[in-house]
Amino acid sequence: MLMEPAERQQRSKEKMLKLLTFLKEETYSDFKTLMKYFNFKDRKSLYSLLNKAEKEGLIIKYTYGTFRAGGLALWGITNDGIAVSIQPEDLTFPQRFEPYRLAAWTLEHHLDNQMARIILERRGCTGWLNGDRSGFMTQYSVKHRPDALMTLPGGRKVAIETERSLKTKARYQSIMASHLLARTAQHWMAVIYVMPDETRKVGLQRLMNSIKIVNVNNTPVTLEDKHRHIFKLVTLAELDTLDLSYL
Repeated sequence: MLMEPAERQQRSKEKMLKLLTFLKEETYSDFKTLMKYFNFKDRKSLYSLLNKAEKEGLIIKYTYGTFRAGGLALWGITNDGIAVSIQPEDLTFPQRFEPYRLAAWTLEHHLDNQMARIILERRGCTGWLNGDRSGFMTQYSVKHRPDALMTLPGGRKVAIETERSLKTKARYQSIMASHLLARTAQHWMAVIYVMPDETRKVGLQRLMNSIKIVNVNNTPVTLEDKHRHIFKLVTLAELDTLDLSYL
């Protein structure tokens, strides 16, 4: 059934606003991630949307040449794109896409975060808030900022940590202590660590298991099952089937 011109125009506006709202919050993304976000069946639909937004000056395209063979195409929001998508609840003017700030290790991490967000939103989670945004920093005073916060379908808030490479044992001792304090303050009730593969998931689990004591408010605390229970480690693929009711 063919859509009327007015309906087709309205659908086009909705898709454009959806794109700009996502990029306003995430600054930039790549084609693979945006295809998953829109759940388009063919690549042409996304290319058409991106080309239109780029032509109108709402986004810019940039190829990051040192990331993979042939480079990685990215689309990022401009100040005009932010102006079109900004809402009354946005207390500050978000950051526009500035390609010169990109680094390979932050790029991969950023895209992993977006994939985790998309998967969780499809499962009914809401309120994604990136930990590096001013909105987070004005609401939460914590020593360690997670990559993001999200509210589960049951209403519980959880922290999201997207981990591509393992940190030192001392660093995880500090991070775990910060998360335990945040839970005591009821900022969030659990932490989901999202790993790119099983190997690194197992490695992080063993590293965390080796930590017996953390320093909370200058007091040594021996980790028990009730503490470890709040940390859930999964691969990105496992996030689709993670039982959210136990978090």
